[in-house]
Parts: sequence; structure tokens; C-alpha cells
Amino acid sequence: LSLRYLSRVPLSEVFDGLIWPRTAVTPGSVRALSSREFGEDDIVIASYPKSGTTWVSEILSAIVHGEDTDALSSIMLEIRAPWLELDRSILPAGHFLNCPSAKFSKTKNVWITHLPLRHLPASIKLLYMARNPKDQAVSYYHFHKMTRYLGQQNDLAWDDFFSLFCSGALCWGDWFDHVLAYWKFAQANPNAKFIFYEDLKKDLLKGVTELEKFIDTHLTLERRSWVVEHCSFEAMKDNTMANRSLLPNFDDKIGKFMRKGIVGDWKNCFTTTQSEAFDELYKKKFEGSGLHFTF
Repeated sequence: LSLRYLSRVPLSEVFDGLIWPRTAVTPGSVRALSSREFGEDDIVIASYPKSGTTWVSEILSAIVHGEDTDALSSIMLEIRAPWLELDRSILPAGHFLNCPSAKFSKTKNVWITHLPLRHLPASIKLLYMARNPKDQAVSYYHFHKMTRYLGQQNDLAWDDFFSLFCSGALCWGDWFDHVLAYWKFAQANPNAKFIFYEDLKKDLLKGVTELEKFIDTHLTLERRSWVVEHCSFEAMKDNTMANRSLLPNFDDKIGKFMRKGIVGDWKNCFTTTQSEAFDELYKKKFEGSGLHFTF
């Protein structure tokens, strides 16, 4: 099963024990990050794929751009919050359909990554976005169907994907290892913050306020309310500057990058047997960690 998956990912390569899709990420682009220097104004958003990365990136981008609404309405999120490990040297011409030459106003630099913690410098200011693994797995499953650098695996059965997910045999590796490493790092490092997708869904205004505090930025009450409205799932789903619909890597005829954005969608995919088996694995992996998710 894992070999079949590996063969479906275009130009896939196993490096550092993980599967990499070399039409987007290469060993060279990953290695380069270990020695990259980040400044005090750089904020790195880390997450396992399909954990709400795009959402929190737009939130943070809206915060750091202050009153500069023109940047948010005219510049793609891919420019405002670049993907660190993306190897731009292999991208086709015109990959970024909106790449401004003019500078835009911002107080901080926002970056995103899906890399395991071990590939990043320890000195960075880090925000980790986590999502309950059952919903994340379902979202990642559908993502494989529409994403060209993952092979657009339309015939990948959910049962097979579930097995691959539980064994960690997917691009970007084992979800449990990924999340737990960042969780432990955040507990010991005041320059890191660990947040949950479900908490933002429950109270986005509170989440925005906490993110302001973490990056030492203060918005007016009016501006904060604007950010909450601008970053609602409904608004972002229709926002071509944030919803990834202009990027050639994703086939929106098969599915939308921003699909449902809800908590509990896993119940439409997981069988009772799968849910119980996953609960046992979850308990075993996270026992004693103090890490708990809302399902």
C-alpha cells in the first residue's frame, strides 16, 4: 500500500525518513532552512497539512498589515505568507499569477511550513496550528484528490488512506510525531505558541486577540472586528487572494481547497471500527503528554 502511494506522488523521494513531493519540495530546499537566519520580526506558522494553515495565515497576515487593507485585497496570501520549504527554482513560469513588485506595509514577516520541528532553527518565533486528527485526516484525504503535487489520487479509497495515515506513511510523515514534537517545544519555549483549530472556530475574536498579544501587536477594536469578519470561513472561501483558487497546483474542478471548515466532519468518513481503533492509537501515542483535542 505504501509503495503504491509513493509511486503515485509525482517525482516522490524519501529523504530523512519522509516522503517528499519533489514537484513542490526538494531535499535541497529543506536542507537550506536549517541554516536560514530569521529576524525578530519573522513569525513562522507551522502545521501538519490541512490543519487550518491557510486560515491562521490570513488571520496573522491581516493583523500584521494593520490598516493596509489594499494588501489583503490585491496580493495573494502566497506572497504575504510564503511557504518556506517550497522550492521556487522548479516552479513553472506564471506559478504566482499575482506577484507585486511594489512593497506593502506590514509590521512583521509571516511564513508557513509543514516541516517537522527538527528541520527548523530553534531560535524562531513559532506559532503551531493543530487540528483534531480525525477531521484533519478527512481533509487531507480529500486534498490528495485535488492536489497535483500529490498525484490527484482520485481512486485512493478512504480505507487505504486511513491505514496510511495511522502508519505515518504519507507526505510530511507521521501526524502524531509532528504534533507532539511541536507541543513539547511550545511547552518549554516562551517564543512559541500552540493553538487549536477548534478554539478558533469556537471564538475567533478571542483567538485574534491572543495572537495580537503573542506577536506584540495591538489593533483597535474596530480593526479587530474587521479581521474577524474578513477571516470568517465564508468570507475566505470567496476570497481569491486567500482561498488558493488561483494556484495551478490545485484542481478546483475536483474539489475546493477550502472545503467545509467545520468541526466533526470526520463522522461522515470514519466507521465505528476505525474510530475506535484510532482512539486507541491516539491514547497510546499521547499518554502523559497533556495534549488533548476537541473532536
